[in-house]
Parts: sequence; structure tokens; C-alpha cells
Amino acid sequence: MTKYRSMLTALMGFWASAPNMAVAVFAAPPIDPQNPPQGRFADDWAEVHLLGGKVGYMHTSMTREDNEIQTQTDTLMRIGRVDQNIEVSIRQSTKESVDGTPRAFSSEMKVAAVKTGTRGTIADGKVTVITAQYGIEQTQTFDFPQGALMTWGMFRESLIRGFQPGTEYVIDVYAPELRLDGPVKALTHVADDESFDHRGEKKTGRKVTVTMRSPIGVMTIASWVDENGDMLKAVMPAPGLGDMVLYTVDQQTALTDFVPREIFMQSTIQAGRSLDAKALRRVTYLVRATGEGIDLTDLPETDVQKVARNEDGSVNVTIARLSYESGNGKVQVEHGKTSPPEMAEYLESNLMINLKDEKLMELGRRAAGGKLETFALADTLRRFVSEYVKSKNLNIGFATASEVARTQEGDCSEHGVLLAALGRLNGIPSRVAVGLVYVPSFAGRSNIFGYHLWTQFHIDGRWLDYDAALNETECSPTRIAFSTSSLRNTGLADLSLPLLSKIGAIAIDIIETEALSAENDGRD
Repeated sequence: MTKYRSMLTALMGFWASAPNMAVAVFAAPPIDPQNPPQGRFADDWAEVHLLGGKVGYMHTSMTREDNEIQTQTDTLMRIGRVDQNIEVSIRQSTKESVDGTPRAFSSEMKVAAVKTGTRGTIADGKVTVITAQYGIEQTQTFDFPQGALMTWGMFRESLIRGFQPGTEYVIDVYAPELRLDGPVKALTHVADDESFDHRGEKKTGRKVTVTMRSPIGVMTIASWVDENGDMLKAVMPAPGLGDMVLYTVDQQTALTDFVPREIFMQSTIQAGRSLDAKALRRVTYLVRATGEGIDLTDLPETDVQKVARNEDGSVNVTIARLSYESGNGKVQVEHGKTSPPEMAEYLESNLMINLKDEKLMELGRRAAGGKLETFALADTLRRFVSEYVKSKNLNIGFATASEVARTQEGDCSEHGVLLAALGRLNGIPSRVAVGLVYVPSFAGRSNIFGYHLWTQFHIDGRWLDYDAALNETECSPTRIAFSTSSLRNTGLADLSLPLLSKIGAIAIDIIETEALSAENDGRD
């Protein structure tokens, strides 16, 4: 089954950087950028629209205390999923000096019952970032990019630069949601006045765009400001869902009349025909763009998945079911043996996979059942996780392996991360893959591809798929990987963006299949 809440968590991680960028054009000329007044000097409300309806609000405030500016942005959205509603909330804050020098930041996101958080401090040219989930924290330290700005700094810069048409400038922004270890380039461009829709009314405003380029993609936010420089409307991308639109309104309007929009079925792709997953040896898919600016050259190649690029920008993706047997006899797990350097990150702890967790360690021993031959061990671990996760539901966002070990609850991402952890605890390098899986039917629709996550083990020189959520060891060729990760320094937004940025703008055609019983290619 596809993973709705993991997809939603990924989208929210991507959107989480947007409020700070939108704040950059909440400009009010009476504010002196060199010496803003003490106390709260900015307090703005906006309603959030998605898929043609109002789903929530955003509230941003700026407060000066002595020589420090604190900015806080609260975003709340209610999203529909076929037969239930999900509440998503994000709170972000920054502390900066009056001259725009960043000092500290924090971000907390809650999707249903799952809460994740990031906080950081900046001093002596270093940024220390602490990421927390389920009571587990990971601390990292990086060189802070000299001269990089955060929320107040961007806002201050917009006041200094002004809003004359043709104004254009590039600044380095530190946006932890998009990149922890360096700056994100932000290009601001001020265009002419133009007419635009504002909650059903025609208004005129000056268009300002901020385009950010980061390792996980490009995001452009378009805003319209009035003659005083105050923002009236902002539009930002919502991968696979069109655009998220913010309308500046009063507080009472912002807080009322939410209409949760169904987003799950927006993220599915029609397969066009049925597939018998259990009977297939190989499938070749044609993946093609239906929208502009879609790059399909970044689909990964694995031992299971081969990608051939076509002249028109489309790609042929061939997925083969492999026989999980060694060509070199029995492959034994060798505990304590030094692994090749390239495998180190696939055997180490990280925020999602805490190998020092006593509960996980005990589970790893129990799951292995004394197996030493690697293929048998991997299959045993997969079967264990398939059985161990008792409550197969969509109520978890993206839990750590430690959390799943205790709750025994979740869907594809929880199965995938727990299996990856048990593999590492038993000496098998592991990673996770995010992509699409064929689903025969869901919510009244037939033959669709939906968001999915599964595990890959490195055995006998090959990366092999194992899917605990769908009870498969020698996996059927009905899943297409869009990205893979060891989960080192990787959040779900980073891992999922290569897929989410294409949802709604690609089509998949099944062009060739081969059955397990066929001796030769069976072209349909």
C-alpha cells in the first residue's frame, strides 16, 4: 500500500522553507531597516489555499528585544485523505541581530501524532544543528556560510533594496529545511505592476519573485505587493499538487472556514492496464514528462533497475526480478570484519537508525534467529518485519526504527526503515528506496502507481530489493525507484523530492512484460 503520510511529511518539509522566503516581501516602509522599533513591529496573517480551497492559515510576527530580532511563523493546514482529515502544523522561529546576523533558529513540524524538530545555534563561524524525533537527537556542526542571512536579514535587505521595477539581487540564505551544510542562493527580482486575483477580486500589485537554488531542487515564490510594499498574495510550488497560494487577510478571516482538500489521489499515476505482480519476471516502463521542466535523467540505476534515456527526454525503465542466490556459493555474514569504505555509511547509525538503541539491538538478535548465510538471513529479517509490524496503518508520518521497534505500527516507511536497521545490526549494508509501486485498486480507482518506500540490502556485490510492507523478498518488477539513501544526513523531504517534484507532471506506460514462465521475451 502506498504511503500517504510519508508523502505529506515530505511535502511539508519542502514547504517549510517557504514562509521565511515569503516574509522577505512583507515590507513596510515606515520600518527603519537599520533601527526597527522595540516590541512587536510586524504581525501578518494569511490564509493558505491548496487545490482550489482554503486549507489553513499562516501567521508571522517580528519582535525586537534590545538588539535582537525574533521572527516566528506558525502554519496550520488541514488536509483530506479519502475518508479522514489530517492536521499539519509547523512552527519556525529565528533569532538575529539588528544588523541581520543570524544567531539561532528552530523548526517544529507535527503531522497527526508525529512530531519532528530541528534547532540550531550560530557562533564563532560555526552552526550547530540538533535534529530530534521520538526523543532521539542527532547533533551536527558545520561551517556557517559567511554573510548568509535568515528571515529578518532577508526582510531587512528587501527594505534597503526597495521595490523599484527592475531591481534584482542575489543573496546567500541559510535555510535549514533545504540545506544544513551551506547556503542557498536566492535571486530576488522586482517586476512591473500587474493585475492579479485576490480571493475572487481583481487587484493590482507589484510582482516580486524569489528563486532559491539548493541541492534538492529549485523553488520560486512569486509575491504581489501594494504601493506600501505590503504583501497581498504569494504563490509557491506544491510538487504534484499545483501551487500553494497565500492571501494576506485579517486574523479572524485567516482562522475560519477551512475546507480540507483531498490530496492523496492527486499523487497517484494511472498505470493504464493491469499487472499480475506475482507472475512477472521483467517489466519495461516508458516514463515521460507531461509538463514542462521535468528532468527524468536523475532516476537511479541499480542491479534491479536499468534506465535508458530517449532523445525526446523520456526514459525506458526496465525492472527485473532477480534470483537471490549467490554465484559464489554460500555468502556468510562476517561480524567484526572491516567493511570497504564505500559501504561504511550503509552500516552506521544515524537519526533514523540508532544502532545503539538496546531495544533495536535485542530485536536484531531475535529477528536473525541464528542465521549466518546472508540470503537466508535477509529473507528471515524481511519476514520478521512483515510480521512484527502488527498495526498496518497510515497514522505515522515517518517514524525512526527505534519508534517502530516499540510501537509495532506503521506502513511502508516504517517497515522499510526497521528492516534497514535490522540488516545493519546483523552486518548487512542497507539503504532505503523511494518511488512508485503498482497498486491494483485503491479508493475506488484501479491500476495506479502510488508513493512507496522499501529496503535494499547489499549482498554478494548487488543491491537487492526487499519489501517488508508488501511481503516480498525476491521482489516483483512493479516498483520504480526515484531515489535511494543511506539516511545519513537525509530527511524525507530530501529523499522524496526527486519523486514529488514529478508527481502530476509525468505519465507511465507499460511497454513490455515478461512472465516468470516465459523462456523468451514476451512482448505485449
